Amino acid sequence: MPTTSGKLQLQDYDQALIVRGFDGFQQSERYQMINFGYRDVANAMPYSWEESYQDYPIAPGTFTISVASASPLTPSSIETVIITTDPYRRKLEPESDDRRFKRKWLYQDLTSTAIQGSTAKYYVWQGQIYLLPPPQFQTTYRVFFHQWLPDMVAITDVTALPQAFDEVILDAALVRCHRRAHELSLAGDAQARVDEAIYGMMQNDVWTMEELQERTLPDDQWW
Repeated sequence: MPTTSGKLQLQDYDQALIVRGFDGFQQSERYQMINFGYRDVANAMPYSWEESYQDYPIAPGTFTISVASASPLTPSSIETVIITTDPYRRKLEPESDDRRFKRKWLYQDLTSTAIQGSTAKYYVWQGQIYLLPPPQFQTTYRVFFHQWLPDMVAITDVTALPQAFDEVILDAALVRCHRRAHELSLAGDAQARVDEAIYGMMQNDVWTMEELQERTLPDDQWW
């Protein structure tokens, strides 16, 4: 059943396919069609889910952060890293010099209290964010990053998209199932519903942006 907020779970998408006549498919195949449809919709609307953030409480002696939902973890996938712990709040600067990182930090015992301090920079290395220097006190870091889309696997998994996309994802899953069953006419009907819904959402965004008050510069010619 849906979540308390009404968002569909993997089991809800699966049940919807069953009642629409795809009970002859193996469950694993239905799950695959659902995830394929999910990705089709997500790739058409990346701005609705791609940017995310997460808070990481880091204790002294820990010198890296693993961002499991960034894909793949590279300098370009990390937008910003900030400290949210008072009174150390600040924005961290990325270490831009690979040689300096390896020459100054990489060879050291980064768990040592001798090099701990107030973190000023970060560096992405081998799928982890290195904190430079490692924190001297318990510190919470907020990492803004571009997330990736893991497949829904557990029956209670939900999508990364807003709830408004649930019906569109179901239609996209139907497209995949109808094509798999060689029902091309029905697949075309479902695809038309997907395209219409995505187009409508994009138009709503366009109208919203057009209704915003334009930013203007002061008129310096009147005097």
